[in-house]
Amino acid sequence: MENREFNGHISRKLERNSSQICPQPEEELLLAVLSNDTLKIEKLVGSQPSLLQHRYVEKVDNTILLVACSEKGVRGETVKTLLDLGANRRDKTSQEWEALHCAAGKGDFKTLQEVLRTEPGKIINVPAGGLNALHVLIRYSKVDPKDLFRCAELLINKGININHGDKNNRTASFWAKKKGMNNIEQLLENALNTQTKDEEDLSSEEINQLSVKDKLIKYLKERREDDLLRIEENIDDVVDETDSESTLLQICCEKGLTKATNYLLQRGADVNKITTINQNKPIRLATENGYSKIVKILLERGARITTDLLCICLKNIDSVTHNYKDCYDELMKNLVKKDPDEQLSILNGKDQSSYSPLHYAVRYADSNTLEELLKFGASLGSKNNYGIMPIEDIEPKILEKHLDNCVRFDKDKKSEKEDFQVRFDYRSLIPPYLKILNCSSRQDDKILMLKQLQIDPEAFDLKKELVNETEVIYFMSTAAEFKHLLKHPVISSFLFMKWRRIQWLFWVNLWFYVAFLLSLILYIFTDYAYYSSTEPIPSVKLIGRISYVVLFVTLLILAFREIFQMVIATKNYFRAYENYIEIVLIIITITIVFCESSYDTRKQLSAVAILLAAFELVLILGQHPYFSTNVVMLKTVSFNFFKFLGWYSILIIAFALSFFLLFTPSNITVQEAISAVGNTKNESSKSDEKEETFFDDPYKSVFKTVIMLTGEFDAGSINFNTFPVTSKIIFALFIFMIAIILLNLLNGLAVSDTQMIKNDAELVGYIARAKHVRYVETILLGNIVPVNFMEKISDICCCLPVPKFFHWSICRSFAEYACLFPKYLNYELILYPNRRGNVQVDTGSQSKGYRKSCFSCSGVFLDRETVRRTQSIIQSQKERNITDNIDLLMKKLDSILNIIDPKRQLM
Repeated sequence: MENREFNGHISRKLERNSSQICPQPEEELLLAVLSNDTLKIEKLVGSQPSLLQHRYVEKVDNTILLVACSEKGVRGETVKTLLDLGANRRDKTSQEWEALHCAAGKGDFKTLQEVLRTEPGKIINVPAGGLNALHVLIRYSKVDPKDLFRCAELLINKGININHGDKNNRTASFWAKKKGMNNIEQLLENALNTQTKDEEDLSSEEINQLSVKDKLIKYLKERREDDLLRIEENIDDVVDETDSESTLLQICCEKGLTKATNYLLQRGADVNKITTINQNKPIRLATENGYSKIVKILLERGARITTDLLCICLKNIDSVTHNYKDCYDELMKNLVKKDPDEQLSILNGKDQSSYSPLHYAVRYADSNTLEELLKFGASLGSKNNYGIMPIEDIEPKILEKHLDNCVRFDKDKKSEKEDFQVRFDYRSLIPPYLKILNCSSRQDDKILMLKQLQIDPEAFDLKKELVNETEVIYFMSTAAEFKHLLKHPVISSFLFMKWRRIQWLFWVNLWFYVAFLLSLILYIFTDYAYYSSTEPIPSVKLIGRISYVVLFVTLLILAFREIFQMVIATKNYFRAYENYIEIVLIIITITIVFCESSYDTRKQLSAVAILLAAFELVLILGQHPYFSTNVVMLKTVSFNFFKFLGWYSILIIAFALSFFLLFTPSNITVQEAISAVGNTKNESSKSDEKEETFFDDPYKSVFKTVIMLTGEFDAGSINFNTFPVTSKIIFALFIFMIAIILLNLLNGLAVSDTQMIKNDAELVGYIARAKHVRYVETILLGNIVPVNFMEKISDICCCLPVPKFFHWSICRSFAEYACLFPKYLNYELILYPNRRGNVQVDTGSQSKGYRKSCFSCSGVFLDRETVRRTQSIIQSQKERNITDNIDLLMKKLDSILNIIDPKRQLM
């Protein structure tokens, strides 16, 4: 596999998926391009022109033309074919590279020539990340020097700007000299001399003869701001004019001309105007180059803040050559003035690489910047295309400090008063809401149509789609470094309110299951488990019929529920072993109710069904916070016990087989004893009067050995006479190694696990609650249509069309009663710590037309431990404020003393 890197852009070879029955058209096109099969390219694109816009994830999300211009081995004729078929030369990579830059980085003369074949003036000087094609050719191309010289000569002849500087204002000549390319350096020097002669300064008379537009363009390109400001003619009508590529304002922002930018805006220049060639808005150009003063001017003139601008600043915020930090500060100052919903929309948006500003801040910014974004509501649960959330990279100390800052109160009010309020802010914990159109089932198509009609989808009829609100907290419950933060009042109060929202579902499920269990037991004991030889009395028959009806209905509901959960939460469903218990229980119950079988078989199945149903009831009760710790204790101890017992079962089976060999009468051969395993039933009926031995066959021997683990040896019935010495030594060894050492070891492990869970019972309860709430949200908000499964089938067989986007949840109405936001809480919860922890729903959402909460919080109280921790945070924040105020007063006092006595500064 060949890897090539151009300015952080990596292209990789794509391997064909051998599991496909018939390959997708886009994959056929890729293979045809890589093999230079122009006839097949023409056939494929001719039948499906949209293939030219398809982006290959394996190729860093590039179009087929960008792939062809980047991959070695793809000839210029192939690139020509794609261009003739309508491929867009202006498509960009994730690094803003166009086809010209990819071709220059590749260093193939024919490819470069084909890209520049038509209208080269429109693309020859387009920069990408501060680099033009000549920079890319010299810095990244690794080809023969002769080919490199030919490509450079071609670019110069097509009119590329030799003096163009990168972000550090270094020209192509600088890089040629640094890399020791003497022939390229000489070529550039000769071309520069020729270009200088052709562009000698015009005389003042000739300048006066130029039009106002040409004067502006000349002064801007030559960075002559003072001359531009002295133009006497009226420029109001030409401030939005363009040269062959950019508007005047775009030129100013790209070159960092602060005075000219301010002057053009004062004369009426459009702050957002772009051209067909340069589609970057002026504020983006200024931000990309770190011109903070220009960014400030543009924002004051109405330039719009976007997510992309914040991402550009944050991923380059540690740059020492550009002032991205000041650009970020200017953007945030303007963002504070906007509506809270608009703030969240910008902070939680994504750039072309599907990263949110917080993703970049966690990796590149300092803790103060990160805390500022979180303070304004940047979501810790915003996922990129790989499912990675910002919380996965954040430091626990920073997250804990942020959670402390989410506990907000009036610092001027005494915390001892009864009406003292504390607000828990949950905005940063909630994943970003998806805004979808109310009027279309194909939301992506509708948004695309609105954009084509130049209608802003944000201003159209939109609604907020419900999200999994516990995504962040669930991750915290699975990460060892974050688990202790589940005790934080912000998290524990959130889980408390979420449980309040879904507890109705728990009680419905519990009583439904109790009805199923009781009807199952009554049906078994009134139908075919009736032990009397006489006919059952009529009342028993009536109870049996009623229980049959109830069992039939509850069984159907239970089976439908399991199928529904299996479809909605496939991965999470099969990770929980209690779901396997329910599947087995349903199968056994169906067999009991609907299948004819022998009397003994039905009794055995009934016994198993009752036992499994009881186990399932215990697990369902464990979903309640009051019982969750007990069930976790049962699961943990059972798992560890059987895990170690399974490991030591090798020794147990070995002892059992040894006992079989030693304690079997000598006149019975091994084969006779083994054959007796199948005849145990007949023998047992004949041995009622005889004392039964447990070592007559291997099966009984293993069974008896397992029973002996509990201390039930019954040594008097064991035959030590056949091998008196060996049998007693091995039996004694069994007692010491298995019955004493192993059993006590397992008991010690159980006690250790139990004590550990008891010591951290509160945290264990929060973890269990977070997992349960998240699972409920997954079921209620899940897609009933198995899109992933259908897309997998489509990948295997391209003949089956599958919709790209379709989401249908039959539980949406129930989900609205399970979600806190955005309809029932305005991202905050009010706590009265001096009223025994009484909580109150923030009614700020009522003014926005949201539905009133379905439950009353007037009689709801947080637990004492959460209230105590909240009061502790309040106290620490007040002490910190006092310390900060003292430090501030000391600094002011020092400044006053320095003014009074200047000599004091020298001391």
